[in-house]
Amino acid sequence: MPDEMEEITAEFLTESEETLDKVDPLFVELEAKGSDKEILNKLFRSIHTVKGAAGFLGFQAVVDVAHNTENIMKKLRDGEISISRSLIDVILKSVDMIRLLLRHIREKDGIAEDTSAIVKELEQALVAAGKSAADGKATAESKSVETHKNQETEPGDLQKETQTAQIGGEMGTEKKDSLQTLRVEVGKIDKVMDLTGEVVLVRNRLLNIMNHLEQKYSDDQEVENLNEAVSFLDLITSDMQLGVMRMRMQPIQKVFSKFPRLVRDLAGPLGKQVELKVYGEDTEVDRSVIEHIGDPMVHIIRNAIDHGLETPEERRSRGKPEQGTITIRASQKGNQIVIEVSDNGRGIDVEKVKKKALAKAIITADEASRMVDEAAVNLIFLPGFSTAEVATELSGRGVGMDVVKTNISKLNGAVEIVTARGTGSTFTIRLPLTVAIIQTLMVRSGGARYAIPLAPVEETLMVSKKDISEVAGIDALTVRGKIYPLFDLTGILGEARKEGSWYKYAVMVSVGDKRFSIGVDELLGQEEVVIKSVDGINTGSSHILGATITGDGKVVFILDLASLSKTMMSVVTA
Repeated sequence: MPDEMEEITAEFLTESEETLDKVDPLFVELEAKGSDKEILNKLFRSIHTVKGAAGFLGFQAVVDVAHNTENIMKKLRDGEISISRSLIDVILKSVDMIRLLLRHIREKDGIAEDTSAIVKELEQALVAAGKSAADGKATAESKSVETHKNQETEPGDLQKETQTAQIGGEMGTEKKDSLQTLRVEVGKIDKVMDLTGEVVLVRNRLLNIMNHLEQKYSDDQEVENLNEAVSFLDLITSDMQLGVMRMRMQPIQKVFSKFPRLVRDLAGPLGKQVELKVYGEDTEVDRSVIEHIGDPMVHIIRNAIDHGLETPEERRSRGKPEQGTITIRASQKGNQIVIEVSDNGRGIDVEKVKKKALAKAIITADEASRMVDEAAVNLIFLPGFSTAEVATELSGRGVGMDVVKTNISKLNGAVEIVTARGTGSTFTIRLPLTVAIIQTLMVRSGGARYAIPLAPVEETLMVSKKDISEVAGIDALTVRGKIYPLFDLTGILGEARKEGSWYKYAVMVSVGDKRFSIGVDELLGQEEVVIKSVDGINTGSSHILGATITGDGKVVFILDLASLSKTMMSVVTA
């Protein structure tokens, strides 16, 4: 029985948290519309469902807060009181309290939150929203008792049956849908993913052995039979890998659903009017991306509201609508997820960025004079950098945009900025579909093999010394009329190249807004690899993303192109 209750409680927590995640954007939409019967019904049902399930499981603190919130929602739904910003503020505070109470239940930390303050605030908000304080309080008390009796007081087993149904049915999906849905712990899926990765490595090893056997025993029938079996295993492994990856995929809506309220809460105190438009919420991404992309996007949105969008007065003086707009778009392009966050504000003042960088001694006066706008804009990603004159709760402390760059780099992704004075800015984030298994280009440099993630690779070229020129003190390669910095991979990794040796190939790479070429000795072909973490190595400073085991059983380091890009291009701008 205890195990059964643990399972029921876990399901209650999961369903309740999902429900609360859905109500935040609905409240913001309701406030914008002023009134909407359908939204009010959805919100009332959501709060009522959480309250009923919490009551069945004995979580009284959740019941107390949800019950008073439900009272307000019922009066809003019945048209007895009107929607106002202050009323929505209190309701959202109650939702936050319920979310906090659920977290304590999940973590089993024994912390008992004092809910009396929020309960009193809800009661006062209900009274204030009525025709008069006295009538409102009296109505609230009488209706509260009546509603409680009508909705929850049922005889014996019928009450228990109804409340149990709320947990299994009302908490998100209907019964007919739940029969086709199986909740699985994330750890179990991750374990299957790890095992799939091992199978991929074994598959690669078998394919490598098979190639050697075919060359040595091309006329042997047994070798031919073995080749057929290995080819079939290759096909099945690819299907299995794809299936497991899809199990880990979730709609990015899970992240985006938090942003309407974020925009509302940030814009209000600043006196700014902001409309949020979201597209591509159904785009699916790997669970690891879901976990790590939220924080960088919060910083970008905060930056857009605080620095990018003007006040209504400023916008009006510039001939713009008083209400600014932030637009978020997500889409899948090839094997990448692309997320764009745009605002139609004032844009980034490049000269102001340069002056701030000079004041902080980040760049010299000579560098500032030579620095193109594209490079200057990217200074905002440096740790401690901020253009705000006065520190506020939102900005000015130099913490934020460097977090964006760092977190996205950890996902083997890239971020770039396009901005125009008086028009606005667009932050574009590019991420791999999955960070567990990737396609790579195998290369040899300085006697060692390395794997380069294939997504940022544009092309490969054979080069000789006569193709290389020197520009501003560094090697450069001219391709179709464009000049690209050229770096010797062996030198970048801090290894000594043998005297007289020279790289023969250039790998053309695009990381965000940066394009450059990497000199290597040999191209070994493409290979699908499983990324393994490497203990004892600082991946950021060593430019190593992880390691993998190749088809011939060797351990090969996977290069971190985002880290390499940062090091290489700092040489260009120095």
